[in-house]
Amino acid sequence: MKQWDAADEEGGRGRARSGRARRTPNQALRLLLAEAGWSGAQLAREVNALGAVQGTALHYDRTAVAHWLAGSRPRRPVPSLVAEALSRRLGRPVRERDTGLAVGGAAHDLAAPPGEGDAVERLDEVLPEIARRRAAFVGAYSLAALAIPYGQLTLLHGSSEHTRPPPAPAVPPGPRGRVGRDHVASAHELLALFSRGDAAFGAGPVYEPLRQYLSATVLPWLKGDMKPAVRRELLTVASRLTYLCAFTHFDMNHHAAAQRLYLTSVELAREAGDRIGYGIALRGLSVQAHALGHFAEAHHLAEQAVDVALRHAPPHQQAFFHGQLAVTLAGRGDVRHTRHLTAADRCLERSPSGDTPVGAFHAGSLALQRAATAASRGDRHAAARALDLSLRHRPADERRSRALSLAELAETQLAVGHLERACRTWHEFLDVHPRVHSARADDRVRLLTAKARPYSGNPLVAALLGRVREVRGR
Repeated sequence: MKQWDAADEEGGRGRARSGRARRTPNQALRLLLAEAGWSGAQLAREVNALGAVQGTALHYDRTAVAHWLAGSRPRRPVPSLVAEALSRRLGRPVRERDTGLAVGGAAHDLAAPPGEGDAVERLDEVLPEIARRRAAFVGAYSLAALAIPYGQLTLLHGSSEHTRPPPAPAVPPGPRGRVGRDHVASAHELLALFSRGDAAFGAGPVYEPLRQYLSATVLPWLKGDMKPAVRRELLTVASRLTYLCAFTHFDMNHHAAAQRLYLTSVELAREAGDRIGYGIALRGLSVQAHALGHFAEAHHLAEQAVDVALRHAPPHQQAFFHGQLAVTLAGRGDVRHTRHLTAADRCLERSPSGDTPVGAFHAGSLALQRAATAASRGDRHAAARALDLSLRHRPADERRSRALSLAELAETQLAVGHLERACRTWHEFLDVHPRVHSARADDRVRLLTAKARPYSGNPLVAALLGRVREVRGR
C-alpha cells in the first residue's frame, strides 16, 4: 500500500519545504468538504477506496487532507479521485479544477463535458496518455464525466446529412498530399479487421495496435488538408475506431482509459454530425457503467443513445439500442424493459444482416440481453434458457462472447443446483478460454475457482479445479 508523506505533493520534499511560505490555502476544497459534510478523514477514506477500485493502492489519512487544504497538491491520479469522490457525494459534476488540486491545468479533467474544445485535440491528448499505461496519467473512472449536457444531443438532432460540416483546422497538408476518400476507405478496412480480431481473440492482441493506428495514421490525417465532405467521413470512421479502442480497453479492465476514449468517440461523432456514431458511443458508456454497477447512470446513457440515434439507425442497430435500454431498465427493476426487448425482436425480424464492424447485433446478442434482464429479475431458470439460446445462435468466430456466455451459464446452472451440468459447461468454457486474451474472461476463471471450491469434495468439481490449475499455470 502507498503511505502518504510530503513527497506525494507536487514538487517533492525539497520544494514542499522551500515553497511552504508561498502556499495559498485551498479554499475551494474547504468549501466542497463543507458542502459534502465530510471531514478530512472521510475524504481520505473515499479517495483510498476509489484508488483501490482502479488498482492504485493508496493510504491517505486526515493529515494528508490537511496538507491539501493548506495548499499542497497531490500527484496524479489523486486530484481526479478527489473530484470523483466529491461528485458522487454531492450528486453533481465536480471537476479537478473545482477542487483546487489540478496540476498543470485541466488537461486531465475527465469531467469536462463533450462539446468543450476540439474533438481532434481531445484525441491527440488522450492517445499519448493511454500509451503510458499508467492510471496516474489517465485519471480515474468518473461518474461526473457521464453528465453529458443534453444541449449536445439537441445540436445533433438539428443536424442532417446535408448540413455544412465543421471547418477543417488550418493545418498545412502533410508530405503525402491531400487526404481523400481512399484514406477513408482504408480506415474502414482497418476498422473491420480490428473488429474481427477483437471478437475472435479478445482485446489483448488488438488494443495496442489499434491505439497505435489511431495515433500514427488516423490522427495525422485528421490534421491534414481535405475537402469538407471527406473530413466529415473521416471524423465518422475515426469515431468508430475510437469507440472500438474504448471497448478493447474495457475488455482489458482499463476502465478510466476506456471511458476517456468513449467520451472522445462521442466528440468525434458530434463534430461529424453522425447521430448513429454518437448513439453508439453513448451506449458504450452505458454498457461500461452498468458493468461497474452504476445502474442509474447506465440507464440515463442508454436513454440518450435511443433518443439521439434510434430513428436514424438500420434495423439491427435499432435492436442494438433497444436491447441495452432493456438491460438498464431491468437493472433498476422497471418492467418497461419487456417493451424494448419486444421492439428489439421486431427490429431483427426486419434486418437482413446485423454484421457491421461496430454495433453488430444478431439473435445471439438479443438472447444474451434477455438473459441479463432475467438475471436482474432473479429468474435464474429463464436466464439459463436465454444463455443457452444465445450460445446456439452465436457465430463460431465470436469466441470471446462465447467464452463469457459459457461462464455465465455455468454460474447460473450452479446457482439453481445443477452441479454436474455446470461442470460440463465450465469445461466447455475452459476449451475456449486459452484462445481468448481478455481480462474479463480471465476474471471468469478466478470466479469459477471461487464458486466451485465449496464443492471440491465432489469428484467432478475436483477434476474441474485441477484443470483450472493447469490453465492458470500455462
